[in-house]
Amino acid sequence: MKDWLRRLWMNLQHIFYFIFGRNHKCQCGHKAKWKTKLTVNGECGVYTLKKSKENCPTCWANAAIKCAWCGGNICCGEPITLYTPKENSEIPSHAVVYKQTPHIQLVGCLRWDCAEGGIDRTGFWVMPGKVKRVASPMEILLGGEHDNILIVNDLHDQNEAIPIPDEIVKPDE
Repeated sequence: MKDWLRRLWMNLQHIFYFIFGRNHKCQCGHKAKWKTKLTVNGECGVYTLKKSKENCPTCWANAAIKCAWCGGNICCGEPITLYTPKENSEIPSHAVVYKQTPHIQLVGCLRWDCAEGGIDRTGFWVMPGKVKRVASPMEILLGGEHDNILIVNDLHDQNEAIPIPDEIVKPDE
């Protein structure tokens, strides 16, 4: 779809729901329309409430971060990488630190220009703005605990990932 047509459609939806849509009470305590125009770090889109009404658009936008490497948006539910920068490299001010010791780990995205590949997916960025650590495909292969290892194609699906509890990975608070 052409960009101007997409923006027009987004604005028409926003106007319709702004005028005719009713407010829904979200679990976070805020009220929101079913569809809302949302801007996250300069990028616009349409936010649609889930049936569970867990998060309002404001809370969802406030939980978004920027990738430590490319500066692109990382929103809740997206897969992430945890890379260690080279020694003596400058860490951007917008970077989110996952761990300080033994080596600093920064939260990055899984876009083509950032990640080495899908094998580097080590978690998901989840509400309320934290890392949900999961086993990367490489960790699964090296672990050798499973007889029938199956690495799925959809690295964006949290339900197909093997979670690693915080007690094991011990992230810095």
